[in-house]
Amino acid sequence: MKYLAKKLKRFFYRCVITLSAGWLLACSLAPKIPVVADAPIEALVTREATNILSAADARADASRYRFQLSPFPRPDLLGLSIGGKQIYISYRLAQLAAQSNYYLWMLRQTLAHEIAHELAGHATDSRPQHRSVEGGVNAAHLGLPALVRFENYSIEKELQADMHGIEYWARLGWDCAIWIDILINFQRHGYSGDLFHPTDRRLKLASATCAAQKSFPD
Repeated sequence: MKYLAKKLKRFFYRCVITLSAGWLLACSLAPKIPVVADAPIEALVTREATNILSAADARADASRYRFQLSPFPRPDLLGLSIGGKQIYISYRLAQLAAQSNYYLWMLRQTLAHEIAHELAGHATDSRPQHRSVEGGVNAAHLGLPALVRFENYSIEKELQADMHGIEYWARLGWDCAIWIDILINFQRHGYSGDLFHPTDRRLKLASATCAAQKSFPD
């Protein structure tokens, strides 16, 4: 648990195959990302995700979404949104969520963030994304072939997903202070995030969004 708490990082990527001629061909990650079958843990994730979806979009059909567990080789990868209503969640995080209230809230934070990416259509946005930088996730971190490379969502999209995720929490009556406490705990353990997920900017946004909600409740 301590290791996961100290090394928490999210990466959200689009997949492209680089051909020998230099052309880029979009591809689907769904058939390739390794997944784990664990009925009780899957039920937990699906239940939490369905609850968040109901608050995020009353018109959303939860049955059209797929929430799968992946044993990401990289332990600090918590969630992955690939478009097409397909979301992967760290199997380790989900296991911990079944045992610990702290990690249950972290799972809810991760799901809200990923669902926000899906509803915003970030994976299908035709505007250029940002290529992985040094230290970013590579194909091996997901158990994918080496010819697959990834592009980060922009920091603007990452912060937007956080903001919408906090809004979903508010509609469910969940205290946004818990979201803030998770980010503070990141800093307490020396985790500053990365170029696209800077903990300080995420914390600043969460604090401002939370304060606004408390000042002007629905």
